[in-house]
Amino acid sequence: MAERIVGPLRAEHIESASDKFTAPLLLVPGLWGRAADWRAVAGYLAHRGWRCTALEMRVRADGSSAASLAERAADLRAALTACEVPPVVIGHDLGALLAVQCADAARATVALAPLVGPPLTPAAEALQHAGTWLTRRRGAPLRAPGGRWRPAYPNRDTDEPAELIRELLVRAPAVSRAVHTPRAVFSATADPVTPIAAATALATWIGADLHVLPSGGHALWGGPGWEAHAAALHRWLIQHLGGDLLALYDEAMDPS
Repeated sequence: MAERIVGPLRAEHIESASDKFTAPLLLVPGLWGRAADWRAVAGYLAHRGWRCTALEMRVRADGSSAASLAERAADLRAALTACEVPPVVIGHDLGALLAVQCADAARATVALAPLVGPPLTPAAEALQHAGTWLTRRRGAPLRAPGGRWRPAYPNRDTDEPAELIRELLVRAPAVSRAVHTPRAVFSATADPVTPIAAATALATWIGADLHVLPSGGHALWGGPGWEAHAAALHRWLIQHLGGDLLALYDEAMDPS
């Protein structure tokens, strides 16, 4: 693993064990997420020939922090522009919606447990429990929600701007239906943050493939069953992206 700067963002990069694919994977964390969250999945995919770069969306290379949806989308778009070739973008939670929002600049987009909200669905209940009553009242940065949502957002040493959480409770990032690059939505049956109905609403709205995973919760990049989730993601990538993305065409023909 090596540290990199991609556009305005810090990142962690893992080279592939043997380069098989002509586009890299750009991994985007969600709320209270970090680039380090992707290390297990990135290692799995790198072993299968993908170059993986996990972005740190919370803190920019200059040390500042993006506090609004518009700023985070602009940062991701700038990172995409800085890539040598359009990457495949895989996002989780809020990172999934930002990835879909920037899908026109990507080779393909995968949304893992996307944080769906208004106007498609009601806002995620978990966001209403971020921080404490006192920090919410003061507008201080908010820690991840605890209680039954703790497994969904396990990073307890990070926080998010209160104004960003308030914004998400009112509306989610606008996503276009006009993009025609391959897109997929992955959701788990036991996800307390993104119900299957919410994932279905997003997939239907953007015309994406919907994959319902029989195990796992919201943090699909970790926890029990993450290897099966990574394998399902790898299969979708090599089955749907076409021979122009694959340095070894035989890999596309035999997803096992």
